[in-house]
Amino acid sequence: MSGKGCIIIRNHNDTVTLTISGLTSEGAGISRTERGVVFVHGALPGETVRASIVARKKDFSVADTVSVEVEASGRVRPKCKYYGRCGGCQLQHADYATQLTLKAGIVRDAMTRLGGFPAEIFDGLTCEASPESFGYRNKAAFPVQGINGRIATGFYRAGTHRLEFIRTCPVNAKRLNEIYGKILDGLENNRYPFDGYDESNHTGKLRHIIARTGINTDESLLSFVINGKLSAKSVKALASLGNLARPDTLTLNHNSKPGNVILGTYTENLTGSGLIAERLGKYRLTFDTGSFFQVNTGQAEKLFAYASSQAYGAKNILELYSGTGSLTCFLAENAQSVTSVEDYKGAVKMAMRNLEANGFGNVRTLCGKSEEVIADLRENYDAVVLDPPRDGCERSVIEAVSDFGVRRVVYVSCNPATLARDCKILSGKGYRLESLRAFDMFPQTAHVESVCVLTRYEKR
Repeated sequence: MSGKGCIIIRNHNDTVTLTISGLTSEGAGISRTERGVVFVHGALPGETVRASIVARKKDFSVADTVSVEVEASGRVRPKCKYYGRCGGCQLQHADYATQLTLKAGIVRDAMTRLGGFPAEIFDGLTCEASPESFGYRNKAAFPVQGINGRIATGFYRAGTHRLEFIRTCPVNAKRLNEIYGKILDGLENNRYPFDGYDESNHTGKLRHIIARTGINTDESLLSFVINGKLSAKSVKALASLGNLARPDTLTLNHNSKPGNVILGTYTENLTGSGLIAERLGKYRLTFDTGSFFQVNTGQAEKLFAYASSQAYGAKNILELYSGTGSLTCFLAENAQSVTSVEDYKGAVKMAMRNLEANGFGNVRTLCGKSEEVIADLRENYDAVVLDPPRDGCERSVIEAVSDFGVRRVVYVSCNPATLARDCKILSGKGYRLESLRAFDMFPQTAHVESVCVLTRYEKR
């Protein structure tokens, strides 16, 4: 037996008994054994489980929980009957208080293990609860496939592109489930002149169903993502199918490229304005089919209010990865000027529309990749606000921010690992980590959002 960590107690036909000591950023339990690390799906820290080994790698193994012999105090019965098969959620077997504790631990572990920051500075770190732990998602993307001559849709199983057929999702907002239910009724009860997509040979017309709703506006948008051209008959059939769900806006998004990217670059409007609006605090924000918007409206409002407050005192702000202008509005409220940078042209267009609609004339919006645009900026900024995608910031962006010598950096992150990496770089270039707060933007999943503040100091 190993004197440190946990070990495999018994092993019969690749079914083992494991003690769980931690949680990965993907929501799997961690068991450290005499034969290596095992990542166990469906297990919680503090538990002893029977698990089936499903994969063995050089440095680790992967297992699925078969039964729980010693339960953690936070274990609950999952609310969704598809849980464990659908890949959308990873933590429904933990109560909500436990989820928050685990997510704070994920952020803390990344910042200490990957960022190299002292563990004691995160002793008080907690995760801000979402206003709603179920029914919060304002957007859902349902892949569509052709299976045995029939159109099938649902969500992918974890780590695969195999469909789990679902009829409703407790994480989605009520309006999304209503729209999806009507679409299912139409697909199941009628014959349509199009078929589901086959990713293996790039055939089939209907690839995805996208549904969006405004939690605070009650507006809705439905989009069908199609492969190649459709006949007039097929377009009419899709319009008829969409009419069952009665969205405010119905669009066709054209994506003829192989691969698993959901949306193409061209969206055709069938009915309505082609847009949907949501309200965050006092700001009304409009966006289209392809624009990014936080999926948890209530928590986004809390996060943006907090992030903007951390740029306090800054008169001139540089905001990178600015999207449709949601956070920009919060920043512009108390700033003299904001320069926002976004590379997606559709989002820039929406941002300009949103800023004008909300009465802001103090924002300059630039279209381009942050790592390219920042090289040409010469203004003096008091603060830089970063809100990059999961891959984090390009190294050149971090270098440029450091060269600016700005007093304050506010970093909004959806990936603790890349946050830790980028903060480590900044800490080596004259910045001190001042504060860190975690926000649960995605209840029932292992994903967590964070806001980190770094301030400039002079090395001695």
